Parts: sequence; structure tokens; C-alpha cells
Amino acid sequence: MGQSPGGGIVDVSPATLAALRHNDEPHPWLFSLVLPEIGGGRLTESDLASVDVPPSATALRISGLDQASFEALVSRLGSRFSAIEFWKCPRVADLSPLEDLPQLRLVSFYWNQRATRLWDLRKTPKLSGLQFDDFTRLHNLVDLATASSLVELEFGDAIWDTSVFDSLAPLSALTGLRSLKLSAKKITDGRIEPLAALQQLTSLSFASNQFTTEQVAWLRAHLPDSLHSEALEPLRRFSPPLRGEHKELDVLLVGKRKPFLNSVEDQARIHKHVAQYEAMVTRFRNDPSLVPG
Repeated sequence: MGQSPGGGIVDVSPATLAALRHNDEPHPWLFSLVLPEIGGGRLTESDLASVDVPPSATALRISGLDQASFEALVSRLGSRFSAIEFWKCPRVADLSPLEDLPQLRLVSFYWNQRATRLWDLRKTPKLSGLQFDDFTRLHNLVDLATASSLVELEFGDAIWDTSVFDSLAPLSALTGLRSLKLSAKKITDGRIEPLAALQQLTSLSFASNQFTTEQVAWLRAHLPDSLHSEALEPLRRFSPPLRGEHKELDVLLVGKRKPFLNSVEDQARIHKHVAQYEAMVTRFRNDPSLVPG
């Protein structure tokens, strides 16, 4: 935090994951150690020893860490930052050193090939935003169950369609979550039901073919009407349309193995799908004991 010219307090650190990850503008709160190599490069412990972090920096964007340099970063500089984006650090296997940084509010990872778990999130009790994308070996989300402070959560596939998670069950404990974005090649137990516990959601995103139409209808029936999410609609529209083999495709029906269609030529089929979806939602609302097949 700092003072404005008029004497008021101004925020000098990122407040959200989007501000941390998608902000290329220069800010006094951001210190960047992203190397130009396409694979993230390699930062050594000696490289970190010579780093001079400006006093205004409260957020770090860094690439090229292996396990040794990751641990060196945490021990030498980690306490300086409340937000860290690990951009292309595929060689870090153990994330538990982050347990020594209780001040962390935002943590973002893009691309990791070795970590099989997160860390004890009880040790980072101020963590409000967490993102982990393209983790090829992380399948069990059990660590998330203790992240009671989380408001934002994003995880799964960013570039590669490879993420496989055992179950979404740990997410049911995150009752304060406001924003969830997930993408996975597969949820092994196939269940959508844990997401119904997230009654405070104001933003929800997952792929149109992540679950069956019936599952999505069940979730729509069990989350508040105040949640407006494209993921919970019976179809998605595209503009400009996609180019199909014989026609333009501007509508995608929601549900596993559902097709792209043309809103004019396939109007009858689209109307039938929407009617069936709405009937399922009504059925699940009228009988809360029903579960999706």
C-alpha cells in the first residue's frame, strides 16, 4: 500500500489473478524475472543472489526455476511478495516451500511437469487467488479442501488438453469461492455434484463438453439463479461463426458429444435441445433428491 498525492491510501499491488497474469503494463508493484527462452529458460541460485528487488515491488513474475532455485527464491526473496506468478517453471517438483510464505494472497502457475500435489494450503491463510494450469502430473486435488480463504480458483488445461483429475470433491469445501474456472481432459469419477456446494459463486466457467447435458442441467437447478454463467446455458453462440464443411456453425449445444449447428438451418433441433434442457432443470428443482445419470 502507499499514499496518493492527496494523502489517501492507494492500492499498489494486484488484487486479482487477472491483474497479476494478464497485465503487461509497467507497474511499480511488479518485478519481472521472465527469461526470453521459449521453454522458460533457467535461473540459477547465483542468478537470484544478485537480484535487486525495488522496495515498491509486491508482486513477482518469474520463469526458469528448478527445485533448487525455487527453494532459494522462497527463502531469500519470498517474504517480499504477496503475489507470485510462476511462468514456465516445469522442473519444480515440490511446492511445499510456499508453506513458509503466510503472507501470500495470489499464486499463479503456468506449466509444470513434475509436481504431483500443491502444498498445505492451511499454511497460506491469506491466499485469495490460486491458478495452476498445465500440470501434467497433478491428479489429486485433495490439498484444495483446506484452502478456506480462496475467492478465485482457476485450474486445468491452458494450452495442452491433458489434465486428468481424480475428482472435484475437494472443491465442495470452498464455500467462500466466488469465481471458478476449470478445464480438464477428464474428471475420473465423472461427478459434477461437488460444484453445487459453491453457493457464493458469481462466475463459473468450464468447457461445453466437460459434462453431460443432464449434469449441467442438474447443476443449474442447484446453484442460485443469481449466477449468470454461459457454462450453465443450454447452448453457446459464436460470432463470427465457425466454418463447417457444408455450412457456417454459430451454435454449440452444451453437453458431452453435442454438435456445432447452424442457428437457421438447424433451428428445430436447437429448439428441441433447449426445451429438453429446461425440462431437466425443472425436474431437478422439483425433486432435489434426483441425481444426474
